[in-house]
Amino acid sequence: MGKQNIKFWGLLALAISPIIVTFSGWELAKAQQTPELLISVDFEGGKRSPSGRTSGGGTRGPSRSDLIALMPGDDNAGTTIASNPKFFLYVPEHEAKSAEFEIIDKSGKTLYLTNLDVTNTSGIVKLTVPKNVSLTNNKEYTWRFAIIFDPWDRSADKFVEGTIKKVEIDSQLKNSLKNASPLEQAEIYANAKIWNETIATVAELRTSNPTEWEELLTSVGLKEIASEPFASCCKVEAE
Repeated sequence: MGKQNIKFWGLLALAISPIIVTFSGWELAKAQQTPELLISVDFEGGKRSPSGRTSGGGTRGPSRSDLIALMPGDDNAGTTIASNPKFFLYVPEHEAKSAEFEIIDKSGKTLYLTNLDVTNTSGIVKLTVPKNVSLTNNKEYTWRFAIIFDPWDRSADKFVEGTIKKVEIDSQLKNSLKNASPLEQAEIYANAKIWNETIATVAELRTSNPTEWEELLTSVGLKEIASEPFASCCKVEAE
């Protein structure tokens, strides 16, 4: 009887062992995913007020009918570590064919000016400053994006503007970024108050992590346009 009991429990152990292994593997995979899922990329200190300034000089919050800079604060002020950073803007539906993007230094000198074909373009637009343009460390620049409705009457433009400052990061932050996943990098940038790299990184991850994109824009008061698609734009007409 003792041998039969041993045989029975041995067979039972063999029968259930695959279930134990499978469950353990699933738990391990779940545990490995948990750190990514727990990351929430919020950008604190840059939320727009309910009566924030808009492109037309008004004093209401952003809506889908506005031209909006995807930047924190009512003054659209951002920081970057890139010499040629990316800018994100929300372009509402319009009937214009061209737009203009300009970066100006403190002395009033135009550092970069380009005309863009925005025919049938609406949604979130990404603009990348070309490599032959280089921002200087610890200097602030003014940028301006205008939709041109009438080339002969620029007072009819719909525009948005703000500032961008190139900053340096210390060796500790650089090392943290090297060992981090893209989503962790976005969190590191957000905690360091470096806006342009935060949004650029989360934008690259929007397909795989749509919740992070929505949470980031919501954290700076841009929930209204968080679900808007990226636009295929823009063709450079002249520089």
